[in-house]
Amino acid sequence: MATNFRIYIDRTGENIQIKLVGDFDGSSALHLLYSIQDCLKVSKKIFINTDFIGNIEPFGVNVFRYNAGDIARYANRIILSGEKALFLMKSWPDNMRPECKIKKESIIFDTI
Repeated sequence: MATNFRIYIDRTGENIQIKLVGDFDGSSALHLLYSIQDCLKVSKKIFINTDFIGNIEPFGVNVFRYNAGDIARYANRIILSGEKALFLMKSWPDNMRPECKIKKESIIFDTI
């Protein structure tokens, strides 16, 4: 895992907020996948904030994509937001992607 990568998890009622901080590489991708799997067991919605991700390694995106099979069917319970949300969303398997909210100049775009 990238030495500066961290996952911060905050539970609020039935929802969980995940904040990703640092560089995203292959082991960071696996760590995120395991965290999402754990959070899916105890929450209705998971909000993943990507504003604090630094460098995204192509290998990390590939590791995420090829190992997301178990959580892909829960995409309707996952909402990505932040500057790097599109990078993470594009790494999901094509058949089912989570909601993506991107704030840019006070406009929120919903993409599924």
